[in-house]
Amino acid sequence: MLKQVTIASIHPDFVNSYLEFGPLANAIKQKTLKVTVINLRDFAVDKHGTVDGKPYGGDDGMVLRPEPVAKAIQSVEKAYVILTSPSGTPWHQKKAESLTIQHEHLFFLCGRFSGVDERIKELYIDEEISCGDFILSGGELPALLYLDTISRLIPGALGNEKSAHCDSFSSEYDGLLEHPLYTKPRIFEGLEVPEVLLSGDHAKIKAWQEEERKKQTLKKRKDLLKSKLS
Repeated sequence: MLKQVTIASIHPDFVNSYLEFGPLANAIKQKTLKVTVINLRDFAVDKHGTVDGKPYGGDDGMVLRPEPVAKAIQSVEKAYVILTSPSGTPWHQKKAESLTIQHEHLFFLCGRFSGVDERIKELYIDEEISCGDFILSGGELPALLYLDTISRLIPGALGNEKSAHCDSFSSEYDGLLEHPLYTKPRIFEGLEVPEVLLSGDHAKIKAWQEEERKKQTLKKRKDLLKSKLS
């Protein structure tokens, strides 16, 4: 079970600011999850804080040098090392669940500039993960996205631990989208809350919710249904 997460970045203050909010902050406060942020510039190759260099071959941009990255990874106890990268496998709920169960310590390396020296990938990276088919200025946002997803699965993060397992894509919902939700008032701008939700019949409500999850998924994310049939 996951107990610790380390994030390595050249912008540690940006990462640290996010740790003060929501379920993630709850998990940290209750000490069910330890989060450490490493400043890559602490392992710079010179007194100027240099962590990047021009790429061989004449490509544009700069590349994270291997020395500071390697030293940062070596500075922590054994961890499963993940690089935030558009070349990685897509992030999804099942990935979050499996990482939380299979590893005690995750290390997220936030990519920057044009990328990371390939030798780091070959020698130190266990897995590359992507948050989508687009390019960001750095890996801090993806790392926080992954951490936020994971933190919801940690005991003490949510007021009701069952909540994390009753969301869209969760195993409890068989990977489907969540059913429609309603609250007061009963009638809003001519639209009424479905009568079944007011019936008090829990069996009928559960059946309605299951059917609505299928309808929502078919309407909005047919690909999720296709993956189950393939």
